[in-house]
Amino acid sequence: MDVANFEEAIIGNIEQAALQTGAKVLIIDNLTYLCIASEKGDVAGALMFRLMALKKKHGLSMLILAHTPKRCLSNPITQNDLAGSKKLYNFFDSVFAIGKSAKDSNLRYIKQLKVRYGNYTYDSDNVIVSSIEKIGTFLQFVNIGYATEKEHLKEPSEKDVSQEIENVKLLSGQGKSIRDIAKELNVSKSKVGRILKQD
Repeated sequence: MDVANFEEAIIGNIEQAALQTGAKVLIIDNLTYLCIASEKGDVAGALMFRLMALKKKHGLSMLILAHTPKRCLSNPITQNDLAGSKKLYNFFDSVFAIGKSAKDSNLRYIKQLKVRYGNYTYDSDNVIVSSIEKIGTFLQFVNIGYATEKEHLKEPSEKDVSQEIENVKLLSGQGKSIRDIAKELNVSKSKVGRILKQD
């Protein structure tokens, strides 16, 4: 099947399965599989629009999983780490990410990135920390407390720092704005500003 027919069939199967089972909560694992062309904003947007229409039509709740591309573990997780088109972010009511802790390979932290309804509680100053444990036959997250995201990030090496400075200067030399540089390198605008002021 071509891409359009594949997505049409998948959406139809999701609706049919929800109606047959009476399910009101759907977990879609994962977005990349569902939307082959998720990097293309128009295609991804059209797919999400159809999923949202399905949600409203049948009163469904959806948890849509997406993988993040490889990222530098020294940087905080932001909306720019979401796999696929950035346009997808606008469709979601809430977004959270699970990050790997640099402290311990068995630790993960959970961070809220977007909240449309409700409180924005678990930001970078208050992430949920969990350990991965096998209890009985199930591997699961066990909540062990709260921390700042910074506590679980990798300390950047001197090489990382000098590479970041070089990248900022290169992009600035290409005429990019502080906002664009920050977005591309996944760092704060204030950090980009500090680097450029050092010149």
